[in-house]
Amino acid sequence: MELIFRICHIKARLQVSLASRCLAADARLWWMTLGERAMPDHTWTHFRTLVIARFGPVPDEGVDGPYRDPEIYRAMHLERYLSYVADWHAYPQESMGHYCRRFQEAMLPHIPQDIASPGMQALLILRNGLPHQVRQHVPAPTPDMTVGHMIEYIMDAEVIVHAMQADAYVADHPVPVDDAGIAEPMFEVGPAFPEVPIPVVPLQEVPAPEAEIGADDHDADDDMDAPEDPPIIDISSDDEDDGEEPEYEPGYGGWIDEGDEFEDDPEEILFDDGDWDADSDASSVVTIEYID
Repeated sequence: MELIFRICHIKARLQVSLASRCLAADARLWWMTLGERAMPDHTWTHFRTLVIARFGPVPDEGVDGPYRDPEIYRAMHLERYLSYVADWHAYPQESMGHYCRRFQEAMLPHIPQDIASPGMQALLILRNGLPHQVRQHVPAPTPDMTVGHMIEYIMDAEVIVHAMQADAYVADHPVPVDDAGIAEPMFEVGPAFPEVPIPVVPLQEVPAPEAEIGADDHDADDDMDAPEDPPIIDISSDDEDDGEEPEYEPGYGGWIDEGDEFEDDPEEILFDDGDWDADSDASSVVTIEYID
């Protein structure tokens, strides 16, 4: 409690410093330290209201409506601003150009302009939100430095960091060099496959089939499908034709003389080796007709 009274009644020459500390990025850390030391019975809202009533900006707009109480509006205004400050940082794998552009669009409109040195507050917040490897190459802000100057320093620092990371990678992964100073290949090249001679077989000419005389002009496939003509069964006999009538032998459909032709397919003609029965199936015997 004693510390609270001391903060609310500090000298005028220290008010700017106190206001800057309240609006800086370490405001929440500062409050946690004070709360642990001397303010266990007071909330952050109470402490924030006391500080804003003494030093915080009081804008004219926004007082009407649900925020008619200026103290409540001031408390909400500072709470929103501190939330921006506490959460402001560069995203992982984010370029510095995008980070600076995001800062100009999102953070600058929320920085109070009626506090002492608002430009310095912007520079501090912008620099504190940088990654450590970039921030260590950016100079601390000065009163004559603008946000544009700080952005230029940040962009140059990003180039330096990238160059250092590239040099570190090369140092950790050196390229092997032979005695002549020539870089060796990254991968070993094995022996080439032996050349096996491939035997070359000369092509043999196949004579084309002679064309049949009188053949029609049609495809060869049609000839393959066409049925063959029935063969002529020629049964020669050494006996001379004496003009006698040929004898009939039972068991066969008849004699086959020289020059006789079949009108049906020979494969469909069936002969019976036994005695022919008149009552048998007529389809099993084919009657041979003589052709004059």
